[in-house]
Amino acid sequence: MKLWLLVLGLVLGLGSCFSFSQVTSRSNDPFARYLARVKGGTVERSFVKFSTNCTVDVSKIQPRFAIGAGSQFSPVGNLAKGLRSLDTDFYSTAEVWVAHQQVVLEIWANSDDVGSETRYYECFTGGKLIRAEVVVWKVPVEEGDLKTWGYFRKWELGSNGDLKQTKAEFVDAFGLPTPKPKLDSEDKKSLQWTPFLGPLDGWKLPQSTLR
Repeated sequence: MKLWLLVLGLVLGLGSCFSFSQVTSRSNDPFARYLARVKGGTVERSFVKFSTNCTVDVSKIQPRFAIGAGSQFSPVGNLAKGLRSLDTDFYSTAEVWVAHQQVVLEIWANSDDVGSETRYYECFTGGKLIRAEVVVWKVPVEEGDLKTWGYFRKWELGSNGDLKQTKAEFVDAFGLPTPKPKLDSEDKKSLQWTPFLGPLDGWKLPQSTLR
């Protein structure tokens, strides 16, 4: 399945057969590190930098969480426990930080069977998207596969008030710049995929997470 189709499933509601233990056991898995961070109650440096650029101090906010097996999110108090309740290999998570009229999101849309992990950082003011960073990672699922690599892109408001892409680069499993990996035809097509960059209500998050 093409990478862009997997991420599109977040909107269309695709997926079946999730293995939580597989995710948490891979040391080179960006999502596994994210889950460990949530469990430890810490915030990743890249997210702190992103939220600061959105003038949101996440150190003063308690985040709320939601999970989904497709286009519908459900609120959860414990992210790891909530994920174990899913029965799908395509799943999504949302971490929501609310500061008055501003909302910062960290959303993951993953498909474990092919090692696809997509992380969104998005910042909204009054429900309008004003900044976004998206990384699509390819995580090895079999012995002998290449190392984890990702494709990072950034969008910011231009002088005309519209979002424009301001950066694109390949990154490693830790989000650091890396040389372009060897790409097959499917990988090349996936780089042309455009993530959802719409208003906040387009994510269909539970209202309880937005208060």
